[in-house]
Amino acid sequence: MNDQTGRHGSNPSSKGCHANLCRRIGIVFLEHAGSFSHGGCRDSRWIDGRSVYGAPRFHMEGKKCGVRAHIGAEVGVSDLGERLRPASYLPHQHPIEPVRLPLLAESRIGYQNLCRLITRYKLRERKKAEGAALTTDFEEFHDGLICLTGGSEGPLASALAHGGYDAAQKSVERLVQIFGPRNVYVELQRHLDRAEEHRNRAAIRIARSLNLPILATGGVSHATEYEREILDVFTCIRHKTTLDKAGRLLTTNTE
Repeated sequence: MNDQTGRHGSNPSSKGCHANLCRRIGIVFLEHAGSFSHGGCRDSRWIDGRSVYGAPRFHMEGKKCGVRAHIGAEVGVSDLGERLRPASYLPHQHPIEPVRLPLLAESRIGYQNLCRLITRYKLRERKKAEGAALTTDFEEFHDGLICLTGGSEGPLASALAHGGYDAAQKSVERLVQIFGPRNVYVELQRHLDRAEEHRNRAAIRIARSLNLPILATGGVSHATEYEREILDVFTCIRHKTTLDKAGRLLTTNTE
């Protein structure tokens, strides 16, 4: 991949829409996967939450539409810090959770290691969905995996918010130590959010200082404009409000 740093790194995509990564946050309606190929996109990514349950269906839909499907999972890592929480004035607050690493399987070995990694930490969890990996787990299971720095749930965002730029750079350096410099991509997202723009500027600076590739991504939550209305409803439920009173809480759903 040719990235904004001018370096060729391990390529989690090929020709086509190589800067688009489709992340699963909630429900993505895969029946619309054909829109990727119609738009000239021949590669797409699926990052499941703490599992690879959606991978088989995503692969089959992509195969039917002529879209190459790249599989991954978002894995919580307990010793990389706490996930960034919403602003205190927002009505919806999630419990304290570890940061999440988006991991893509680059090869068959990578997919095997991803599955084994998830299995290992799930065997440790006492309650469903509370398990998390440890950085020591990656010593055995990092081969064939590509790591993204993540969006608001990732270690870069958390370190930047709690410790500033230096802490954010150290968090990325730690990822490089674990996965290697050719397997870490600095992730950028743009949803017209001021805090996110601040994070993007810091992320670009870190990528350039460490000679890491940059990958533009998006947190896909709905496949068509019509389905955005469903997302608005779920947003109101999460924030315990109504559509009439939601106001700017729904703004990011248009991006």
